[in-house]
Amino acid sequence: MTEAHESYGQFMLLLGVVAVLGIPLRSALRKMALPALVAFIGLGVAISAADQSFGFLTQRLDDGIGLLAQIGLVALLFRVGIESDLGRLAGQMRRAAAIWLPNMILPAVLAFALIWAWPGFGLVPALLTGIAASATSIGISTAPWEEASALQSDNGALMLDVAEIDDVSAVVLLGIVFAVVPNLQNGNAMIGEAVWAGGVQLAKIALFSGVCYLFSRFAEPRLSALFSRFDRQTGPFVFAAGTVFLIAALADMLGFSMAIGAIFAGLAFSRDPEERQIDDAFAYVLALFGPFFFLSVGLSVGFETIWTALTLAMALFLALFAGKLIGAGLAAWAVAGRKTGWLIGMSMVPRAEIFLIVMAHGLSLGSWAVPQELYTASVLAAVATCIVAPLIVSRLLANEERTTEATT
Repeated sequence: MTEAHESYGQFMLLLGVVAVLGIPLRSALRKMALPALVAFIGLGVAISAADQSFGFLTQRLDDGIGLLAQIGLVALLFRVGIESDLGRLAGQMRRAAAIWLPNMILPAVLAFALIWAWPGFGLVPALLTGIAASATSIGISTAPWEEASALQSDNGALMLDVAEIDDVSAVVLLGIVFAVVPNLQNGNAMIGEAVWAGGVQLAKIALFSGVCYLFSRFAEPRLSALFSRFDRQTGPFVFAAGTVFLIAALADMLGFSMAIGAIFAGLAFSRDPEERQIDDAFAYVLALFGPFFFLSVGLSVGFETIWTALTLAMALFLALFAGKLIGAGLAAWAVAGRKTGWLIGMSMVPRAEIFLIVMAHGLSLGSWAVPQELYTASVLAAVATCIVAPLIVSRLLANEERTTEATT
């Protein structure tokens, strides 16, 4: 009992410290045009390094951080879904899809080829890294556009549409790869089983998405209205919060990922008339629990592997950077012009939640899937994309604004 109480005390201490530090860290990084995840991943790495000397991270505390990280991840991806404008997306689907396809394929191919050719890795690490590299972090991508008040422009809308398709397709791939990878552990002998598992998983995801659509179309409006009558102020949010965790849990039980459930739940609620109220309320959940997802990423970094992983991290960063810049940039150039091409290509470069989920899942499977050195290099490369790309996008948007002012 005493040991349990000590663990709870440590848990509450960490929760309080991260919550209190979160606001000034976000504020300081926002002034530098940097995402807050940089600080929280760095904090996780620092705690991991300190633990090597003092050994204060107990299994209970680690499990508690993992739970908070999952809540934060669900809140993060729910907001990605609920902030999606499906009506606008349908209107720009042809233009956005023309950019989305090379935007997904090229970085996946480059990352796969890099890890496949790198000494000491094989098919499964290369496959996981390639799938992870195909994703974009919509939250990081949109931040500089919002700061420049450019997100509502035609170019901003196009960028947002591409990022939304990117995120949805990435979580679908995430669900498929979770089913396929375990069958590849023993090599080519299991290829047939992997293909079958992937097909079954895709069918299950299609059925799951259909059920979510029916819920969104017929049940959600009535249930939201009912809970609003019970409690006008908190009813819609509490109903949405309960539902998103139920859908995330269902997705997890079906063998997908809670990430799929969270983003599909967000899409289901994106049609709700109370969407803005729900979204604003979930911002508080995300502010409290979101940092723990990135903290857990930092904690999983092998501090002893950081120096040996630096060369791989730099090579992977170049693959991640070039894949999106060229894949999305050239396609956007063809669709909307050179300046828009550079802007959208650079905006697609950041990798965060989906990229890190895939690599963390591989790490949890064992070194045959994602060795510690590769995971560490992936985290470093992802953080670099989230630092470099927003700074460049901010400058490009500022230059575009000055050019527009000069010509008017």
